[in-house]
Amino acid sequence: MEDSEAKLVACENVLKRTESLQSEVQRFAAHLEDVYSDYFQHMPTYVHTSFSSEVRTEVESLERTFRELQMGDPQTLNRAQSSNLAFLEPVWETAKRSRDIVRVRCAVPTGPFKKQVLAPGTRIVRTQGQSQTSRTGSFIVDVIADSGHSWYKVSSMTNKRVLFDLAKEAVYCGDSDDDEDTETVTQDYADIPLVKLARNLADTAKGHRIQTKSPSTFLILPRIEEGVLAQVDKILDICRRLGVNVLCGEALPPAPPLTDDLLHAMAPSPKANFTEVLNIDTSLLVALASDFSHTNVTKQPWFSHSHNDHTNLESEQSMLSLVYPMIGNHKLVCTKEAADTFFHIVDTLATESEKARAYLILSSDSGKSQEQRVQELQTLSIHKVPSCLQLPISIIDVNEDNCRHRLTGPIKKTLETVLNPGRSVFSYGWASGLTTLTCNSVIVKQLEKDLEKLPTLEDLPWPSIWAFPTSRPFVGKPRNSRTQVRKHIGDCSVTCTCGVDEFYGNRSNVKII
Repeated sequence: MEDSEAKLVACENVLKRTESLQSEVQRFAAHLEDVYSDYFQHMPTYVHTSFSSEVRTEVESLERTFRELQMGDPQTLNRAQSSNLAFLEPVWETAKRSRDIVRVRCAVPTGPFKKQVLAPGTRIVRTQGQSQTSRTGSFIVDVIADSGHSWYKVSSMTNKRVLFDLAKEAVYCGDSDDDEDTETVTQDYADIPLVKLARNLADTAKGHRIQTKSPSTFLILPRIEEGVLAQVDKILDICRRLGVNVLCGEALPPAPPLTDDLLHAMAPSPKANFTEVLNIDTSLLVALASDFSHTNVTKQPWFSHSHNDHTNLESEQSMLSLVYPMIGNHKLVCTKEAADTFFHIVDTLATESEKARAYLILSSDSGKSQEQRVQELQTLSIHKVPSCLQLPISIIDVNEDNCRHRLTGPIKKTLETVLNPGRSVFSYGWASGLTTLTCNSVIVKQLEKDLEKLPTLEDLPWPSIWAFPTSRPFVGKPRNSRTQVRKHIGDCSVTCTCGVDEFYGNRSNVKII
């Protein structure tokens, strides 16, 4: 009877620990949803999903086991003793010691690699990395952190297990020369499971790249004691020779309690790193002046599909509810090219109210104060305009303070693939070290891919860019039946970037050249 009660208490304790773990993971998930709200790729859905599922399965299994033990079923004891908590807890503790987590329990392709593939992580935006295909195997990385630059693999292996594996393979570790060839030594112990694990981790990481570099690798061994058995230390040394950082139980600090401060370290808000001055592109200038953003637009018979789509999007979520919190009281700038293109679009497409807003947010000719501009903008909007909104937006030269000298030749060549005015916007933002805000997520994704193809960015940090999940064009006004000729603004030889195509579409009364 006492033995049964002891088993019941033991199972209950394990269940409580697992439920506590689940509670912390759920709190982490809620934090992700908060800090990544309105992030255009909605990444929180895959950061923790796999690990959360494993923890939930473990809780359900232990709950079932506990109920069966209460009913006196002796066959459930083995299930309680074989709980996966001994692995799940160290994984979560590793996550709590990490910073800027990208994924927890993530499958990455193992190759063979003809060329490096994209690793999960943050470049310009946070991406999931290379999709797994049926032609390759996969390797589970337990925690991907430091924006994707650090991979952590956790193993519950013990000293006793390593000795058992050595005996099973009939390998005996004697003294060795420190100058002995690394590959030869490693090959002698290639079939030892811990060495296999380290090699797979190292080789898989070498096949991936994050911001032009391969991730650093860490093997976490909380149940192995280093400096106790020479045979075990030998295996640990072999793992390190493979280029893997090995951390054993005594080298691991206790996991900190899950506080709000820790959550913000584990998953910092992308908005937290915005620069004091924000660089605004043309697409966002248009959104800031659009009737779609500031009024309740009623659908008209002459509206294009795009017009109707933006009317629906605005009714679901106001564009300005996304933009104003981002801008806050930051000083705002835009390049002369972005401003010129914006005013060309204004003169070509905008309604009178859109023109009025355009000159309030950008033109410095009127001599109106910041307070006057905000007040007048409020009369043209159904939404609350923040009194701290820094108007007008300053127009600056793309090479302000000779900032372009910071961009290397290969980087400048890569940026040439971006059509103006986008090229001037992203070039200036990067060269001057400013955060750029845009509604053009397509260009951002392409720029991210192009930059990863460069062999190195040297010492230049990656560009800071925030892409809104949606955009708002000008509503404009209907045209009469007389054929009108409208010219593209800027270089639209490949893709229209000025908005003329989107506004006029295939209307028979408009000739676009």
